[in-house]
Amino acid sequence: MTRKSLPKYVYNDRGYLRFIRRSRGISVMMHEEAGTPEFWDHYNRLLKGKPAPAPVKRNFEALILSYYESDAYKKLKPRTRSDYRRYISHIREIWADKDPARIETHHIYELHRANADHWRQANYLVQVMVVLMNHARLIGFIKKEHGNPAKGIPLFKQQSDGWEPWPDDVRAEFETLASKRRGWFTSFALVQASALVMS
Repeated sequence: MTRKSLPKYVYNDRGYLRFIRRSRGISVMMHEEAGTPEFWDHYNRLLKGKPAPAPVKRNFEALILSYYESDAYKKLKPRTRSDYRRYISHIREIWADKDPARIETHHIYELHRANADHWRQANYLVQVMVVLMNHARLIGFIKKEHGNPAKGIPLFKQQSDGWEPWPDDVRAEFETLASKRRGWFTSFALVQASALVMS
């Protein structure tokens, strides 16, 4: 359904539909597909002010919807929320119907390795999984004694060629400015300031 064809009080929200009726203080995610009998049943209950039944399936789709409604998510800074949504969307695509309780450390490790070509994104994906699986414990989707399967995944190290040596002219200038009365940090700062002026 397009926005024009959506019924009153229903809006698109991050790939889901949300029923918003400000006069009654109602704002509820609708995970049903628009136009289906389940959607209209939920919509009519919301119009009458009746809460929707709790989802019976424990899957990542329900977990993600619950996390988006949590105080922990709402307290994040806008940039962080945007980043989280990006990675959560990826998790939703591959594991939407999966039961979080059946996800083990080796599954997350394999997901991390599968994205090795983009190491920063792969590491962030694991960090978001830690957050999601912690929320899964809070809402009873996984048992506390099982721990968080996303914790302890070894992250990829930053890929770089290491530090480049100072050019001879910069090193010579540093040695000239350095003295017994000045600490290393002060002398280094003077070199940096000098380099900025010369550039």
